[in-house]
Amino acid sequence: MLLLCLILSACTSSENVYEQIDKIFENDGINETYRKNTYSKYIDYYVPSDIHEFQSGFLSSAYDYNNSKLIMNINISGIVNQKYFSDNPFSTEGFFDENKLTYEKKGLYANSGGKLTEYIYQIFQYEDYYLTYFYSQDVILYGYCTKSDLAGMSSRILLMAKGANVKTDDILNNFTSRDVIDYEKKQVNLFETIMPVNGNINEFIIGGEDLDTD
Repeated sequence: MLLLCLILSACTSSENVYEQIDKIFENDGINETYRKNTYSKYIDYYVPSDIHEFQSGFLSSAYDYNNSKLIMNINISGIVNQKYFSDNPFSTEGFFDENKLTYEKKGLYANSGGKLTEYIYQIFQYEDYYLTYFYSQDVILYGYCTKSDLAGMSSRILLMAKGANVKTDDILNNFTSRDVIDYEKKQVNLFETIMPVNGNINEFIIGGEDLDTD
């Protein structure tokens, strides 16, 4: 009887993973602040203790979480657009295949400086793997995981976004339009190199089946 209860409990937890994620974002404690524990040239941010960095730079970092991968990028183009094209509507890059979209959440969070920041959070599924995509005007976070890590990954993505303080003045002073284009190309390359722990990341990308994977 005990074994049966445990099995049923595990199944229920697995089936309701999107309800768990709803609760994570609905109860995000918008007034909570997180002490920064990582510092770099353009961003200071908070990294949860169970997230392990394996690659880092001034503008992006890559992490392990359990058997999953996570990338955090400074949203250079979002910061530039917000400054000089503030009348543009807030939207994602439109990089991923909407046919694989299984979850979407929109709202506001307060970063470590207390600034209210708009975000979009999306989850895409391909077979047994999930791509989590968090987009705000300050940071972009990509996760690549199985269903067992999906709620935990979502929680840590929100924590890292809320604990980030991007040095926007330095970004604006040091990046031209050409720099932004070069930067975005580097981030796509990093994403395609690191994220596909298994499978083919092109399956998530619009027109990905046409990309050269050699």
